[in-house]
Amino acid sequence: MKITAVETLACDAGWRNYHFVKVSTDAGVTGWSEYDEGFGSPGVSAVIAQLAGAIVGQSYVGPQRFHADVYARTRPAAGGVVGEGIGALENALLDAHAKRLGVPCYEVLGGKVRDALRVYWSHCPAWRINHPQHYGPAITDLAGVEAAAAQVRERGFSALKTNLFIHDEGPSFAWRPGFSSPFSPELNVDRRVIRNLRATLEALRRGAGDDIDILVDLNFHAKTEGYLKILRAIQDFDLFWVELDSYSPDALAFIRGQSRFPISSCETLFGGRELLPFLRRQAVDVAIIDTVWNGAWQAMKMADLCDIHEVNVAPHNFYGHLCTFMNAHFAAAVPNFRIMETDIDRLAWDDALFTHAPQYRDGHLIVPDRPGWGTEPDEAALRAHPPKPHGLIYARKH
Repeated sequence: MKITAVETLACDAGWRNYHFVKVSTDAGVTGWSEYDEGFGSPGVSAVIAQLAGAIVGQSYVGPQRFHADVYARTRPAAGGVVGEGIGALENALLDAHAKRLGVPCYEVLGGKVRDALRVYWSHCPAWRINHPQHYGPAITDLAGVEAAAAQVRERGFSALKTNLFIHDEGPSFAWRPGFSSPFSPELNVDRRVIRNLRATLEALRRGAGDDIDILVDLNFHAKTEGYLKILRAIQDFDLFWVELDSYSPDALAFIRGQSRFPISSCETLFGGRELLPFLRRQAVDVAIIDTVWNGAWQAMKMADLCDIHEVNVAPHNFYGHLCTFMNAHFAAAVPNFRIMETDIDRLAWDDALFTHAPQYRDGHLIVPDRPGWGTEPDEAALRAHPPKPHGLIYARKH
């Protein structure tokens, strides 16, 4: 199977754009993947355009050789947006390879371990607070937070994940200093942040009831002292995990040792080399792996490392529908799967952009058995929603 062309496409996704790679081949199959340029990753498309020169006109001989070749070509600057570009191409090539064989991608990842994946409703109620023009009903106060949690339960989901918000300064807004919104580089945690987090968790529990698992994502919004302060302040709650990010394995291991909750992390790491120090320090209970950034083949290697260290994995998945399918094949094939992130609040035109939308049943994502990823973008629908120029994923509002 020879690669004849590599293209990148994008479309409007409300408060961001969706980005795709299309790999054409002489075998009559087209490989697709989705990637992201908004979340601190400007320039991935330029990387893909450069790397395309290494594969167009060449025969596809498998993910091992592809990754070894392009990694060597980019070794001085491996990781970052370069790593994301490699991952995007790897995922599109994997889709084309599976389609040529007439099998789902999980078959070329080692075979399916499970037919359905337990999911949690992510960004509850973040999208309705941050982007009410795209997701409804808009949430402006704690009553709306409680109502959103009730909807999670009513729609048959068994878990939700929330973020940091401020509710006592007028309409609710997200607290994201780790992403410069507001600009507060010291990342100190004060009483107001803790008071509002407790209020959020109380409202979510009232709405969700006793049987829904609640997950908390603190992102990069504190330093070690602040994370410990938050963990002490919320230790009376019943939480599934606390998710947080640190580039220090030692700091994260110390935090985990002080926490009564399981700690999840690692979603911003590239490859086994970056992940291994965290596993050696026993810094996480659950490793979050971004299949979109790393490519599914490399993500499988990361999951294997986790399994060796008695750690389960969870996909990082807050993109479009194609990414959900890509992550589903990864999660279906790894033995050490914990739970999968998914966004149930969607844009009005999300389903129309793809040939198939994800199917959920009883709080689980059903693993598709169609060839390749099981869905692909509809190019006419993408053109109907042209991308818009935009800056960083988080516009500074406070």
